[in-house]
This record gives sequence, C-alpha cells and structure tokens, in this order.
Amino acid sequence: MSRPVVVVGIGAEGPSGLSPRALAAIASATWVAGGRRHLGLVGPIPAETFTIADNVAELVDRLRRRGPDERCVVLASGDPLCYGIGHRLGEDLGHDQIVVEPAPSSLQLAFARAGLAWHDAAIASVHGRPLEKVLIPLLGLPKIGLFTQDGSTPSTVASFFLDRGLDDYDVWVGERLGAPDERVVSARLSALVGKSFADLNVLVLRRDPRDDPESSVARGRRLGIDDSRFARPDSGPVLLTHADARAVVVARFHGLLEGPIWDIGAGLGGVAVELARAFPETEVVAIERSEEQLPFLRINRARFGAYNMRIVAGEAPGCLIGERRPAGVFLGGSGGRLDPILDLLGERLPPGGVLVANFVGLENLSRALERFRAEGWATSLTQLQISHGRPLAGLTVLSPLYPVWVLQATRPRA
Repeated sequence: MSRPVVVVGIGAEGPSGLSPRALAAIASATWVAGGRRHLGLVGPIPAETFTIADNVAELVDRLRRRGPDERCVVLASGDPLCYGIGHRLGEDLGHDQIVVEPAPSSLQLAFARAGLAWHDAAIASVHGRPLEKVLIPLLGLPKIGLFTQDGSTPSTVASFFLDRGLDDYDVWVGERLGAPDERVVSARLSALVGKSFADLNVLVLRRDPRDDPESSVARGRRLGIDDSRFARPDSGPVLLTHADARAVVVARFHGLLEGPIWDIGAGLGGVAVELARAFPETEVVAIERSEEQLPFLRINRARFGAYNMRIVAGEAPGCLIGERRPAGVFLGGSGGRLDPILDLLGERLPPGGVLVANFVGLENLSRALERFRAEGWATSLTQLQISHGRPLAGLTVLSPLYPVWVLQATRPRA
C-alpha cells in the first residue's frame, strides 16, 4: 500500500510560513513536485524533483505509479484546495490518497489586507479559464475575490466591468502577498485600466450600495417580477411582455446550449431581465431600436441587477451582424422585418439552437410557423389566454389580455 501524497501549500514568504508538519514532510520526502517558483522557494533538497508546468496528467500518472516506500510531496500555492492542484489530485488519486497541509490563501491575505470579511464573497479564478465565462456570473455582485492570470489581469477585469456600466467598485490589488516586498494597491476600478502589476497578484472588488432601493431585491434571481416595478415612460406605448407570458417564455430556454441569448425587440427589458436573472452565467444581448424605450431599458437593467445583460441600440437584423453566435433567441418584436430577421437566425443559430417568439398577430405567426416547418425545424406552439381579476360592483370579474402565441422552434442538429 502506497503512502498518501502530501500536498503542501506554500506562500510567497517561503518555508518560514510553513507548519512543522509541512516542513517535516518536505524534509523526509524522496520525491517532490512543484512549479519552478515553488521548488525555488524550498531551495536545494536531496529528493528527486519534478517540475510542474503544462504536464499535470504526467504528474498524476507518476503519482499513481509511486512505490510503497516513496514519500511524495507536491508543492502548491496557498491553499491547494482553493482553485489549486489539490482538487485535481484528490479527484484523480482518491481523496484518501492525499494529505493537504495548506498555507493561507493569497485571497485570504488580500481580504485581510483590505480589512474585509470574505465568508460572503464570491470567489473565482481566471487563471487558465475563459475570462468572459468566469466574469459574467460575477457582474454586479457586492463582494468578489479573484485569482488572476498575470500582471495584466487587473486592467482586463476592470475594462470588462466598466464596459458593462459597472463603475462603482472599490478594488484592492494584492501583489506578492506574504513576501517582504508585498504591495497592496487600493483604488477605484477605473484607475486600473492600462496599468500593469506583478504577475503574482489577486483582486478584491467591493461594490458601493446603490441609492435605488429596488437594487437590494435584484440579487434573488427569482422569476416573476411584478410588471409595476419596471421603469416606463409616462406616455406612449409600454413595450413590456406581461409577467405571466414571461414565465412561459423563460421556461422554453431551459436545457439551452452554451452561448449567449439574444432578445430582439427588448422594449423595456421584461424578458431580457428575466432571462438574465434565470441564467446568471449567460450573456443576454438586448436589442432595441426605440430611442424612447432605451433609457428605461438601461434603468431596468440596473434596477434588477441584470448586469449579464448587454444592451445593443439598433435595428435588427443589421445590428446583429458582428455579434457572437447565439445559443438561443427571443423574438419579441420584428418591426416589420420578420423575414430578414428569420433569414439571419437561420444562418446564425447553431444546430440545436432555440428560437422562442411571441406573436399577437396571426399573419406573422403563420409565416414563421410555415417557414420553420418547411425547413425541418422542430416546433411547438402554445396559446396564452390570460385574464386578471378586477372588482366590479362589489364582485370580481375577469378582464382578459390580448391572447399571445408562444412559438418555440429548434434548429435540427443534422
């Protein structure tokens, strides 16, 4: 029976910050693996060494073949079980085959330097991960801790948040935390743009509270916002899909492929906001051409914390040409351009992609339905006839809304 692998977390201060058990494990090791920096921190050792780079599979294979008398140690940064190699080794070797001796995580140190509790923070890492996929679920959250990739990451993260209208964050950049030359930079998010930092850095972001009392309700991700809570113009058309219909529409998108969702004809943002809250890891692209509706669409995005929603001002399909291929599309209004929009969706929706469209006019419904069936798309059609109760002469009567047809069409995979 082989001995368990000891996974030792080491901070920037090196061996001086290690526990006696961790030091004893390294001193008695016959085989030690770690990155170049980790191996350099522990200095020359008599054990055989293995340098970890882009060869984790090779590391795991070597550890599986370890002999019964070998004493194997793997060096890692901070807490190896917090976005570190400890998780991978536990999954591949078995959790009973590793013993973890952690050091304080660099993020733990960063929150300490900022004087902030971190038990309620959202923790993530962009190291070796797609930036957009990691950051979209974090947009608008009140407290964030982020493991970074390199010295340019703070600027990249700041630009990502600022491009989406989130300029109200305080930020701390912790460089080489735990080392004698550590540095902590405290600034507003906008001050990081274009700046470079030490490659060993982590980020802490804290968002200021908004004056709008609705924003405190926004983080619940619950489906079914009351129509009255949406900002709207004092006069003119109110382009808002009713709450009952929104619930049905959002349900049609579950099981969606990975990728953004377009909302064409977003109006005040009823469906776009609900989609953004229901799918917090997905970017929702809200397209609206009306100059009268756009200011209220922006207000509702902030009011309900739908920061994974990006607004595109323009007329479809032209404004969508440069957008990333969507996994799903909601068509709330076509502005008399139904056929060109369907042409574009036929080109851009991937196999298995989903279109959900609301129609109140039979002519447009008929055209879309016939077209999808002719092209072999799987379709389903639901009619919503909703009536709301209202008082009349001491009694309750039902007041009907316009009937809505919800068409779902899925592009064939073959």
